[in-house]
Amino acid sequence: MWFPDAELQLLTRSYERISQETTAEMNRLWKTLRLASPDLYLALGGNNPEVELEENVLKTKGILALLAAKPDIGEWKKLSDEELLAAMGTRTSPARRTIIQELRKVISSFPSMTAPMAMMIGSGAEQIGLFKRREVEITKLLEEITQGNAAVQALRSMRGIGTITSTTMVAEIIDIRRFAREDSLACYSGLGLLEHSTGDTMRMIHTEMFNHRLKDAFMTAARNYVHFNPDSHLAGYCRNLVKKGMSPLEAYKRVARALVRVIYKKLTSLVESDTHTSGGEDRTEGESDMASGVTRSDLSHESDMPLSSPAQGSTGEGGRIKSGGVKTKRRGSVNKRRAAKKNA
Repeated sequence: MWFPDAELQLLTRSYERISQETTAEMNRLWKTLRLASPDLYLALGGNNPEVELEENVLKTKGILALLAAKPDIGEWKKLSDEELLAAMGTRTSPARRTIIQELRKVISSFPSMTAPMAMMIGSGAEQIGLFKRREVEITKLLEEITQGNAAVQALRSMRGIGTITSTTMVAEIIDIRRFAREDSLACYSGLGLLEHSTGDTMRMIHTEMFNHRLKDAFMTAARNYVHFNPDSHLAGYCRNLVKKGMSPLEAYKRVARALVRVIYKKLTSLVESDTHTSGGEDRTEGESDMASGVTRSDLSHESDMPLSSPAQGSTGEGGRIKSGGVKTKRRGSVNKRRAAKKNA
């Protein structure tokens, strides 16, 4: 029996929840800006032909700070470049100065906001900024508490797998010894196939019972691995699948399945090296060891449950009660009496 690292799971799942809330709040802010000013909406999305800005500039800290400090976008035309930069949080950033210069091309068309609209824009930007700061704090905390975690450090050594992805994998896998082979880990992650037979037909299907957080972590790792390792075998494999007509999502699933095999071997090798270097004798794990807690990943755990000793009438395979000789003799005597009555 293995138990998860409670702190690691709480932090990674908190990060996931905050990330989902950030996305939801960002979508609401986009809708509000579309109603408030279509020109600003198109400019921040990179779709305004008059403005040369990158796509989705709304995610940057500078724009969020500006919207939180000056939610009435109609007043931007009255502010100087220095005042706008001060509202964004800095006056020396060349990138933010470029954003201000590009917004000047359409800033004259921004209408004045009503009090409710300004409040929605300001509160939405402020909330997103708060969520992003929480994400940074959780990421730093995870980096601190996992400095001595060999499994997390081994995954982080792979290009494309960062702190959040590696810690989420370790937190949800709990212990690699839970899985007898890498196919079991793939099924647990929702990336494996199961045999489904009905009569004479047999096909492989995806299981619906899997760890969704772990699957998301593997899919994120697959996308990042292909992006940061363009010359790798898996990146070429992904490109070839897309060229043959497969959707990018399905191609990333294939890459994620291949990463399951790589990560399983990496984590298994860590466990084996720890076993050989622990200084103890190799021993075969049995049911009695698992019942007493000896095989747990938490070596300091001691179970208070005593081991059961073999006794008459103990359970055998399948949990059935073994029948003794007394029960067999009783059945034989009953059958003899019934046969005697019939003959009489």
